Amino acid sequence: MKKFVVKWLCVMLGTFLIPFCFKSAVPPRQNGSGVAATPTEVPVPSGDTVRVYFPEEDRTEEMDLREYIVGVTAAEMPVSFAHDALCAQALASLTYTLYQRAHPKAALADGAAVSTDPAAYQAYWTEDEMRERWGGDYEENLAKIRRAVDEVIGYEIVYGDEPVAAAFHAVSPGRTESAENVWGAEIPYLVSVESAGDSVSPKYASSLTVNAKELKAKLGLEAEGAPEDWFGEPVYSEAGTLLSVEIAGREFTGQELRGVFGLRSAAIAIDCDGDAVTFSVRGYGHGVGLSQYGADYYARQGMTWREIIAHYYPGTSVIER
Repeated sequence: MKKFVVKWLCVMLGTFLIPFCFKSAVPPRQNGSGVAATPTEVPVPSGDTVRVYFPEEDRTEEMDLREYIVGVTAAEMPVSFAHDALCAQALASLTYTLYQRAHPKAALADGAAVSTDPAAYQAYWTEDEMRERWGGDYEENLAKIRRAVDEVIGYEIVYGDEPVAAAFHAVSPGRTESAENVWGAEIPYLVSVESAGDSVSPKYASSLTVNAKELKAKLGLEAEGAPEDWFGEPVYSEAGTLLSVEIAGREFTGQELRGVFGLRSAAIAIDCDGDAVTFSVRGYGHGVGLSQYGADYYARQGMTWREIIAHYYPGTSVIER
């Protein structure tokens, strides 16, 4: 059973981990200028590599693990975020990579552990992409990302004695969601926790309005009359995810509606006005694990990356690799 669960988690977390954001020996907090103090030296494994698949080029490359995590952190979280938020993101991405390396998927070519496809794994920027996106700020931004990565590269997040499937997303609806409500399996460290500050994110709220004809076509419905008569009472999780709603005699989950209509999350409120149906959405991403904007908010309130990690992955520990 244990082997089955591990394999199942590899498949599901690889598929849904979308982006489209952490002291006994306490890591340094930021000083008054917002610049991190010099980190405590931690032994870092030498010659540590990971096999990465680049789908656009259909090639697999053996990469230095540190350099890979630099490229992932740069791509996954805005460089303007606080130092400890970047550290938290770097450690989550590192641990996710270690988890995938320990449980590689046969579907990836040439023994790759991860892919640069952001829809299934983690985003990644090459040096050229960083230069193109950051322009004249390249050197300064890269130095900031490297400081964060170097502070956590010698650690990993574990539950028991295994690296965790460190899921993360951009913005929660105000609470993160449990893995059980998103992927159908209970994972003890991927449970719903408060994520204060997410509501002030520019990506927190979004909406989409469709007419009755489009709604029926996209959902394959056969219905007459006003749309307001098609909808049953919605069922929500504690975190605000739409768990189920009946539409014209058929039941849909928030995850299904999100996929069909390209919504930012499954925390969906539904409102009907005549022929128009509006989906009001809170959050961005699947909602499980670390909230990137939440991490930035907590870091700016003075939390260290260790505290942020402990908050978003309850029951886990941070240990040296």
